[in-house]
Amino acid sequence: MRNPEQTRNLIISKAISIFNKKGYRATSLSDITKATGMTKGAIYGNFDNKDAVAVASFQYATEKVLGELREQIKNAPTAPLKLKAILSYYDQYIDNPPIEGGCPVINTSVEADDEHPLLRMKVVAMITMIKDSLKQIIHRGIMEGQIRKEVDVDLYANMFYSTIKGAILISRVEGNSRTFDSISLGLSNQIDAITI
Repeated sequence: MRNPEQTRNLIISKAISIFNKKGYRATSLSDITKATGMTKGAIYGNFDNKDAVAVASFQYATEKVLGELREQIKNAPTAPLKLKAILSYYDQYIDNPPIEGGCPVINTSVEADDEHPLLRMKVVAMITMIKDSLKQIIHRGIMEGQIRKEVDVDLYANMFYSTIKGAILISRVEGNSRTFDSISLGLSNQIDAITI
């Protein structure tokens, strides 16, 4: 018999793939019960409503992605190599996403902007956290003499993150990774251009 935390984790881990593929609006509670093998009562015994499952699922997905990304970044010794490690991670991510259905930040952003204010807050917080992490990498690279001091940290972090997310979106829509590959090469060249 599962304890309550195991039950919640099972619901979340099964629900995220459905939300990420079908969207939050199109996912029904019946979809979640079918995926988990649980009754609606069991779902509602662990979550107040479908929105609560959605928020917890998004949190689970982003923690999984961030955990993998942190490992890549940690293993790179310099700021420019950390930025390239991020590119490398997302390059693999296109063909083999850790969450079925692609990028949870992109997928959730599409719906959360209008209909799910709590989910939107979570997405905005996640995007802010990622961009802040990029700024820290770039700033540290400047302080350690690895990145040119004239680089506008805020602008570069925003451009870097937005370009990656845009490339992921276009590659997923087109159904191939060539778009991401070419944009990744462009970003890699930009990293070389700001490296001392």
